[in-house]
Amino acid sequence: MNWDTCVKSYLKIVENGCPEEFRPTWCEHCESESSFHRHGSYTRSLYTLAEAFEIRIFRFKCTACATACSILPSFLKRNHTAALDVHECVMRMNTDGVALRIIAEQLASVQAFSEKTLWRWKQMWNHILKRLEPVFWQTVLLRTPHLSLPRGKDAPVSTWGWFFWVWEAVHLYWSDKPGECSFQWLVYLSQSVAVTV
Repeated sequence: MNWDTCVKSYLKIVENGCPEEFRPTWCEHCESESSFHRHGSYTRSLYTLAEAFEIRIFRFKCTACATACSILPSFLKRNHTAALDVHECVMRMNTDGVALRIIAEQLASVQAFSEKTLWRWKQMWNHILKRLEPVFWQTVLLRTPHLSLPRGKDAPVSTWGWFFWVWEAVHLYWSDKPGECSFQWLVYLSQSVAVTV
């Protein structure tokens, strides 16, 4: 997927304000299906693997409990300036044996992320995948029971190796968004089973 194109598409969609379909329909705070009022917007920096952007984030306020929330695009994780493609790239490279120090040096062409920051990302995603592993395999087996798993020397040696192998094997069957990355799906899966990310 060309993430810059994805971000640019988002910027084009919101250039005249927030589309009505972005309006939330359910409040995470009070868990009601109430209406929401527009509550302004703000800009934030976003870094993909190739380019830096300033994007606009829209806020809404729940009419039931008066809690405000921000609606993030699917390529962005809450409280992070790096797009999910950067997080995924870090985890794929590290799974393949590349040291975090080297990954940090390679990412420096767009934005300097320290080795310590990448370590924190790794800990966060390891925690998320560990909590989601049973749900992940249940989803795999329910959606693609015909999937033939590699064995012996061809089998991945880590949980992340399995995750990436399965994603490459089956994502075209699963996703209704052809350009979706594995971490977008992982965030979606975590939200559907109420795992904090």
